[in-house]
Amino acid sequence: MRRCTNDVYPPASITTRVVTRQRRRQRRTRAVSIAATGAVLGTAAGVVATSAGGVGSAARPGPGAPSGPRTAITLTAAQRTLYRLSSAAAAAPEGSGRYVVLSEKQDNYLKSSVIDSVTGDIWTYQQGAGVPSQLPVDPHGSSTQAQFEAMPTDPAALRAVLVAQFDAQQKQAEAALAGLGRKAHVPAQPQESSDDKVFEQATGMLWNPLVGPALRSALFRVLATTPGVTVNAQARDNLGRPAVEISRFDSVSQTTYATFEDPATTAVLEQTYINPPDTGDGATGFAGTDLYLSITWTAAVPADPYGG
Repeated sequence: MRRCTNDVYPPASITTRVVTRQRRRQRRTRAVSIAATGAVLGTAAGVVATSAGGVGSAARPGPGAPSGPRTAITLTAAQRTLYRLSSAAAAAPEGSGRYVVLSEKQDNYLKSSVIDSVTGDIWTYQQGAGVPSQLPVDPHGSSTQAQFEAMPTDPAALRAVLVAQFDAQQKQAEAALAGLGRKAHVPAQPQESSDDKVFEQATGMLWNPLVGPALRSALFRVLATTPGVTVNAQARDNLGRPAVEISRFDSVSQTTYATFEDPATTAVLEQTYINPPDTGDGATGFAGTDLYLSITWTAAVPADPYGG
């Protein structure tokens, strides 16, 4: 197909959405190498040193500073909901088993992903998406459980890591797109703000079942301090399950991203991304859906659940 369409290049607006969608589904499992993450952690240490208290607590005066009255910090209803999710996530049990199996309905087809918690290798099976029904194994396609556990849980430091990972994955996506034709024809992409990056990366990371209770808890606290985040505590997913909907509009891609979390366990129930009409997706716009059906843990890689 690439040889037949070598001289066909989409408009910049469509290219932006292609990159955004592809990156969104890949970044839920893929992360930068542990060496790059380690470098980010080193720079994040300086961020931690400058963050005193955080949202919900007053800043402490330094040595010799006058001890005047502290300024009360009022949380919004959205922030209170996100902090409740943070507490619920911290109390949730960790999964048991080497492999985690995630079954989902992605748009109009079924998909099952198996992630090795030790190596990060991913097995992918699908039904209704065409051929092949079983994709090649993606070596180290996900961060491992140990790599997630090594990430910082201080909100300021974690925010710095999320921005750095987004930038690295954006470069990977743009390089892959450039490989489809001559690089000179790939239009330059508009740049998301740091808040755009943090929201997309945090909600994408919440998808991965290998993210443990402490990191999940920290991700909700980061979202609570990210401007533009909207929370609906009375939402339901496409299966009718009660959910907390956490969404945000990205002005660069003209996309509204949303993640639906179980209010009791904080497990992801669904993630959506919606482009309104006349933004490069035609008169009706576009709605992408990843509906999560089940998450199980096992000691061995299961066979193709769809019998392929």
